[in-house]
Parts: sequence; C-alpha cells; structure tokens
Amino acid sequence: MNQDDNSIPLLTEVIPLAPPQVLPAHAVPMPPAHLGQPGAGSEGAPDYGVAASPGAFHTQPSAASYQAPAAGPAQFAPAPVTPAAEQYRQWEQEISENVLQSLLEQADTVLQQHLQDQMAVALDNISDILVQRIKDSLQKALADTVTRAVAEEMARFASSKN
Repeated sequence: MNQDDNSIPLLTEVIPLAPPQVLPAHAVPMPPAHLGQPGAGSEGAPDYGVAASPGAFHTQPSAASYQAPAAGPAQFAPAPVTPAAEQYRQWEQEISENVLQSLLEQADTVLQQHLQDQMAVALDNISDILVQRIKDSLQKALADTVTRAVAEEMARFASSKN
C-alpha cells in the first residue's frame, strides 16, 4: 500500500440489500380501458409504445353544437359576484379602513409631537428676545431714574447754598 492511500477513507460497513417488496394483486391499479388490460400484450404487461386513441384525453366538439362567436367587439360580462368574493371585498374594505384609521392616529401623534417641538423652539427664541428687551428697558429706566434723582439732589444742594 502506498503512503498516499492512507489519506483516502475506506467504506468498512456493509449494508445488506432489502428484499424486493411485492404488492398484492388487489393493490395494483388497473390501467385505463384504452390502454388494454394486463395480460393482453406480451409477458402480461401493457404496451406503452402504442399511442393513445385520439379521443382518450380530449373530445372534439361536434359540428352541430359549435357556434361561431358573434361579429363585433368582444364584450366581457363582469364575473358574477359570489358570496366569497363579496366577503373578501368586505374584509378588504374593513382592513383598508382599519389601516387608514391607524395611520391617521399615528400621523396625528407625529404631527402633534412635531408641532410641540417646533413651538418649544419658537417659544425659547421669543422668550430669549423678550428677556433681552426687558433687560434693556429696565436698564434704561434705572439709568433715567438715577439721572433724575441725581439732578434733583444737585438742585436741592444748590438751593440750600443760596
């Protein structure tokens, strides 16, 4: 044995073959009548090489029962409404309404949250502006008050010296 042969796995288990199963005669289905019966051909088996008869799978309409389509554009009648189709339409309508209602509720929630966020930003900006204006006004008012008070005191001091 060659050294390279050691890397090749070998099958060491022998699997016995199962005995062939034979079906009882009543369990074997009978072929259709147009193919012939078992035992009619050689060795009792049906002859699968023979073509099926023309009418075995499809029957042609007779000339008496055939009517040509009416001339003119084809008009299709709407499919008859069955209870199942009506039930499906009703389910489809209910599902559509439920989904629409759910989406509208979610849109309302999202819109309300977005509006609150935008209003909060706007109110913050407005409050900053108002605070700055109030500070400026208060500073001016205090400066005017102090200037007047100083002017009155200077006037009293000047009048008391005279």
